[in-house]
Amino acid sequence: MNLAVIGAAGGVGRRVAAQAAAAGHQVRALVRTSEQADMLALHGAQPVQGDLTGDWTAVLDGADAVVWAAGAGASGHFQAIDGDALIAVTDELVRRRASGGPARLVVVSSMGVDRPEQMPPFLAAVLRVKAVSDAHVQASGLDWTVVRPGGLTDAPGTGLVSAGMPAPRGMIARDDVAAVVLACLNDPRSVGQTFEVVAGDTPVARAVAALEEWRRQWGVGRG
Repeated sequence: MNLAVIGAAGGVGRRVAAQAAAAGHQVRALVRTSEQADMLALHGAQPVQGDLTGDWTAVLDGADAVVWAAGAGASGHFQAIDGDALIAVTDELVRRRASGGPARLVVVSSMGVDRPEQMPPFLAAVLRVKAVSDAHVQASGLDWTVVRPGGLTDAPGTGLVSAGMPAPRGMIARDDVAAVVLACLNDPRSVGQTFEVVAGDTPVARAVAALEEWRRQWGVGRG
C-alpha cells in the first residue's frame, strides 16, 4: 500500500509511519522541517516537506490511502489545524477521487468529541473544533474511519485495547493508537466507523474486526 501520513512528525503520526514502513508499506510523510524529514527517513518513510497552512498537497500524490494524525497541540492553533486543514484535506481527497485518487481516509481524532461538556475544560475548545471537521469527513462520501483515542501516553504498546462508542474513559499508548490505525487500513469492516479506543484486554485486530458487530448490536458508531 502507498500510504500518505499527515502529521507524521507528531507522536502518533511518527508511529504510524514507522509501523507502516516496517510492515512493508510505502510511506510518504508530511513534515515541515529538515530535522523532521531526517527523523522520518530513519523510520523508513519518504519525507515530503509542506505545511498544512500552506502547500501540502504533494504528499497525496500516488497514495492509496491517507492517515490524518495532525493536531495543533500546544500551539493552540486548533481552528487552523484540527478544523480548517482537515476539512481542506478531505475536500482535496474528494476532488482527487473523481479522477482515480485515494478514497480511503483514517482520521485520528479524540475521545469526547461528541460530548465536550463532559471532558476537562481545557479540551472543550479543541473538541468542538474537531466535532465540525470530523462531521465533514463523515459526510464526505470517502471511505473514512474516525478513531478517537483516550489520553495519550508514550508507554510501550501492549497490543491490547478496548474499542467502542463510547469507550470507558482512560489512557492509551501512542504505539497502540498507531496499531489501531493500521488495523483499520487492513480491515474494510472499519470503513464508516467512528469509535473511541483506550487500553484494554482485546488484541487490536480483534477489536477492530468486532466494531461492525458492536455497531449492529448497539446501533451506534457510524457517522
